[in-house]
Formats: sequence, structure tokens, C-alpha cells
Amino acid sequence: MRVRAYLASPGGWPEKPGARHAFRLRYPEHGEISGPLKGLPVAIKDNFAEAGRGNSAGGVLLTERAAADSWAVARLKALGARIQGRTNMTELAYSGLGLNPHFGTPENALNPAWVPGGSSSGAASAVKSGAALVALGTDTGGSVRIPAAFQGLVGVKPTNGRFSTAGVVPLSPTLDTVGVIAEDVADAWVLFSALDAGDPFRELPSAPGPHRFFVPELPAAPEVKAAFEAALERIAAAGHLLVRDEAPELFEVDVLYKAHGALAAHEAYRLWGGLAREAGARMDPRVRARILAAERYAEADYEVLLSAYERLPRAFWERYGAYDALLMPTVAVMPPSLARVAADEAAYLSANAAVLRNTMRLNFLKGPAISLPLAPGVGLMLGAPPGEDLRLFSLARALEAVLASGLDFRGDF
Repeated sequence: MRVRAYLASPGGWPEKPGARHAFRLRYPEHGEISGPLKGLPVAIKDNFAEAGRGNSAGGVLLTERAAADSWAVARLKALGARIQGRTNMTELAYSGLGLNPHFGTPENALNPAWVPGGSSSGAASAVKSGAALVALGTDTGGSVRIPAAFQGLVGVKPTNGRFSTAGVVPLSPTLDTVGVIAEDVADAWVLFSALDAGDPFRELPSAPGPHRFFVPELPAAPEVKAAFEAALERIAAAGHLLVRDEAPELFEVDVLYKAHGALAAHEAYRLWGGLAREAGARMDPRVRARILAAERYAEADYEVLLSAYERLPRAFWERYGAYDALLMPTVAVMPPSLARVAADEAAYLSANAAVLRNTMRLNFLKGPAISLPLAPGVGLMLGAPPGEDLRLFSLARALEAVLASGLDFRGDF
């Protein structure tokens, strides 16, 4: 609960160096700031507009200075938050691994041999290293939850459309969300509540149990599976009911994306295809290749996906919405080796697809999702129907307490 300690302390927060390459642009100290957040050190991802600054989205092609702050940044500044700086990210937020050839790949502050997770890579690195207490990120297919899971943090994706994305460099307007990365649920709640209600001190509703959790039957790497099953045992031992099922709608998302392309891929190509064709070596070659790969899809494929985006979430939550939440591994594989994916394009593409598989399903289902740290490099993801953000936070706090006995790696920064 570092944020609560900061807000209760007259001494502020000591400056921390941060993980290597976490920040693209680090801001100097500006003295005491008034407001309920009392100068709370917040890092913002490099795709949030700030008045008078470039909004480069992790690249070198977007150079225009913003005329105004993004909605999220303006809201936090109005409450007295202090922006620590702009955190590095995957260019245009288009990868779950977090690499950046322009400004350097942010170091995974939990294990430097691993990828940091993306696309909000620097945001997680800054929080884990203690260089910022909390961070704003964006999540289109997992870009907040993946780096949170890979670095032992809490990552929050709200209900699609709950927070305005005005002033955020878009990737997929249908799926883009503004999310939060923090050390624990209490810290994440302060920032979420500041954005959601303009009140960082709003009380988090309680969620008296026992609870009923739905657990989809999904494949996972052995290390992830072992950590996840151990967590389920602790949850069941605490008196909660776990119900397992195949959840065919989750696999239908996979089938749709394989046949028609990912929804984000279509929209990223519409937004950035022209820039990618012209950019040449000035764009991250991995990002450029992924954007241009969507050239092969037709308008009819996009229409199929938009139709499914209205149909599938309704069907899924009609079937499983009576449960308090669904539980699944945030990422189905362990964090890939940074050296390997940086050197091998095929390894990069394979790892990126594997890393995004679980999280992107919940983006497509529209509801909120929260990743809790479970084991080094492994996260437990909770999901709920659209609009149930506060209830999901309450459940996350309850499960965080249940799981705490199994965590020995987070450290005190």
C-alpha cells in the first residue's frame, strides 16, 4: 500500500532511479503540488497527450506537439498528481512483448533476462523499480495486464469505454482502454477511483464471500499451470466455489481471429497502414510488419468481426455472468527470453501470439479484467461482465489476501 503511505506521510516519496529504459522522458522535480493526490508520483505511457509535448507513442514518426492534455492526464493533474515522466513502450502499442529499438527496451525489474511485457513495458518497469508509485497505461489486447503479470504487479483493464481515450494515440478505437498499473490492489484502486469518480479516497466496496468463480478450461505452459492450480487450491481452501467449464465462446474468438484477422489488426492497419508503408526503417520493423500483414484481409472480414463483437460478449456473459468472476492465467506462457525474441523474428511472432492469447479474449468480451501477481512471471486474471468494475475490484482485494501467503518475490522498493 505504497500510495496510501505516501498520501498519509508528510515526507513525500524519495526519488528512485528506475529500471533501465523505463522512461523515454524523465521530468524534473517541481516542488510541492496541492490537491488530494498531494503530488503523487505517476508515470504515464508515451501515448498520452500532454500539452506542449510530443506524443510519440514509442516511436520517432509522430512529432507534433499536443495542444492539450489527454483526458486521463488532465484528470490526474487536476487532483494534484505529479507526472514523473513518459514511459517507454512498444511503438504504437502494437505488441505484448514490450521491445523498443528506438529508445531501448525497458528492463524487466523482476528479471532482466525476460521481456518486460507490453505494450506498457516502461510503465510496469517504473512501478516495479519504485521510480513511480503508479502508472497509466493503455490496454487494447493485454498491454497493461501482460507487463503487470511479467513483473509481479497489479494491472487493471476497465470496462471497454468506461474511461475516455481522448488524447491517446489510438491503435484500435473499438478496443483501446485506459488502464492502471500498481504494486497492489489498494494502490490501483486509488488511481482507478481518481479517474472514475474524481475521488481517490472513495471507499472500495466490500465483497463478503464465499464466492462462486468460473474457471475456463484453457491450455497453459507447465510452470503457469502449476502456479495457477496451486492458487485455485488456496482459493478453494478459503471456502470459495470453483466451477470449471470449456467456455466455447473463448475459443470462438481464436477461430474468428484466425479466419478473419484480429479486430485490432484491422483497425491498426486503417489508422497506420499508410504511415507504415512510407516509414521504412524509421518504424520498428516488427511493428511495421504486423501492421502491413493486415493488407490481406477484406472489408467483409472486418464486418464479420464487428458483428461478432456485439454477439459473442452477450452470449458469454449470459452463460457465465451469474458467477462472481471468471479466473484464468493472465498469460498462458512464462515470460519469453528477451535475447531470443530480439534476435529471431519467428520467435518474436510466436511468442507475441502466445503472450496475447488470454488477455485479448477479455478485451473482445468488453468487461473489466484485473491481473494479480501469482508467482514470478505469472499472473492470475479476474474477469467480469461489462460495468462490473467496482465489484471486480472488491473481489480482487479479497483474492489478493488469499494469495498473499504464496507470494515471496515482490520485495519492498
